[in-house]
Amino acid sequence: MNKLIFKYVGKVLIGFSILLLFPLLVCLIYKENIIPFLTPLVVSLLIGLLLNSLKIKNTSLYAKDGFIIVALSWIFMSILGALPFLFINIPFYDAIFESVSGFTTTGATIFNNVEILSKGFLFWRSFTHFIGGMGVLTFVMAVIPLSRSDKSMHLLKAEMPGPNVAKLVPSIKKTLFFLYAIYFGLTFLELILLLFGGLDLFNSLLISMSTAGTGGFTIFNNSLMTISLFNKYVVAIFMFLFGVNFNVFFLIIVMKNIKNALKSEELKVYILLYIFTVLFILVNILKFFTSFKDALISSIFHVGSIMSSTGFSIGDINIYPTQCRILLLCLMLVSACAGSTCGGFKISRLIICVKKLKKDFLKVIHPNSVYIITYDGKKVDDKIVDNTTTFIFLYIILILLIMLIISFNGYDFETTVNAVFSTFANVGLCFKISNFSAFNALSKIVLSIGMLFGRLEIFPLIVLFSNLKKNR
Repeated sequence: MNKLIFKYVGKVLIGFSILLLFPLLVCLIYKENIIPFLTPLVVSLLIGLLLNSLKIKNTSLYAKDGFIIVALSWIFMSILGALPFLFINIPFYDAIFESVSGFTTTGATIFNNVEILSKGFLFWRSFTHFIGGMGVLTFVMAVIPLSRSDKSMHLLKAEMPGPNVAKLVPSIKKTLFFLYAIYFGLTFLELILLLFGGLDLFNSLLISMSTAGTGGFTIFNNSLMTISLFNKYVVAIFMFLFGVNFNVFFLIIVMKNIKNALKSEELKVYILLYIFTVLFILVNILKFFTSFKDALISSIFHVGSIMSSTGFSIGDINIYPTQCRILLLCLMLVSACAGSTCGGFKISRLIICVKKLKKDFLKVIHPNSVYIITYDGKKVDDKIVDNTTTFIFLYIILILLIMLIISFNGYDFETTVNAVFSTFANVGLCFKISNFSAFNALSKIVLSIGMLFGRLEIFPLIVLFSNLKKNR
C-alpha cells in the first residue's frame, strides 16, 4: 500500500479526534470522568498527525485506493471507538462489538442494562450512530480538503451505500453541504417534535441522532416502549424518511422538482413495500392486541424500524406469527433505498436484480428478443447489472458463512439466523434476542466483522484483504 492511503487515513483520524470532543463536552456538562473519551481523542489525534505527516510524491487517487482508505478508516475508527468502553471494565471483544454496532448503525448491544450507563456513554453510543449514518469520511471531506481534485469522489462512492453514488452538484464540497444540510435538518426537526411530545432535551437528542443514523441504541432498557404515542409516531415517520434516498430530498427541497423526485422507481417500490407490509402485519397481529390502535402503531413502527434498519422497538415482536417474522426477516436483508443511511442490500439492487431475472426469462422464451434493462427511464449499464448480481451473490455467501461459524455457539437455528440477519443487515432488532451478551467471544468478533461487511457493502473490505494478501 502506498503512503497516500495512510496519509488519507491520517486526515480521517484527525477528523475523528474532533468528533470525540462532543462526548467529552457532555462529560464536562454532567461532571463525569472525561478520561474514557480523552484517551481515544489523544490517541486518534497523534496517530492521525503522524500519518498525515508522511511525504508523498504521487497524489493520484484511484477507485481501489478509495476502497482501502474507507476500510482502514472504519477499522481504526471502530477500535478507537471501543477504547472508552474498556474504562467500564468490559472485555475488549465486547467493546469492539458495541463500537462496531454503533458506527455501522446496527444497534445490537452487549449491555443487559443501559440505564446504568453515564450520560457520556449514552451520548457516545447514539453519537456513533449519527457519525456512522452519513459516514466519517463524508464529514472529513466536508471540513478537511482531502484532495484538490474531484478524485475524492472515489471515497464518497466507496463509503456511501447503494449501487451508484453521483455528485448532486458539480462540486463535491457543495454535494456534501447539501447532504449534511438535509441530514441535520431532518434530525433537528425530529428533535423539536420529540420535545413537543414531552421528552427532555437529552433523551430527544439521543433518539434523534439514533433515528438519523438508522441505528437502534436507546437510553432505555425497553427501547422506546415507554415514550408517548405521539412520539412513537414521530419516530416511526422519521425512520421512514431516513430510509429514503437523499437525492429525493435534494430534488424536492433544493431543486423544487417534486415531479421528478416522485418518479423514482426505488421510492415507489419502497412506499408500496412499506404499505403492503404494514397492512399484512396489521391483519395478522390484530388478535394479539386489545385495541386496533395498539396493533396499528405496532405494525407501523416495527415495519419502519426493520425496513430502515433502525432497530427501535415499542413492544415484544416475538408474539408476531411465523408468516410475519419471515416477511420481516426478508425485509431486513433488503432494507430501504440506496443513498440513505440504511443497511441491507437496498431496494435499487432488488429492482435491478428482478429486471435481470425477467430479461433472462424472456431470453429463454424468446431467444431472438432484445430486452434492455432500464432504471428510472434510463438504460442500466451492463457493468452495473453484473456488479449488482455479484454483490447479492457475495451477500448471500457471507451470510451463510457467518451463520455456519455462529452455529458453533450452540444456539438453535432460529436464533442463529436472527442474529446473523440482524447484524449483517445492520438492523439490530431481531426475534428471540434482546442483547448479545451471552454470545461467546468468537461469535461477537465474527458478528462485528459481519456488521462492517454489511455497512461498507462488502467490496472495501474484500479489496483491503486482497491487497494485504498481495503485499505479504
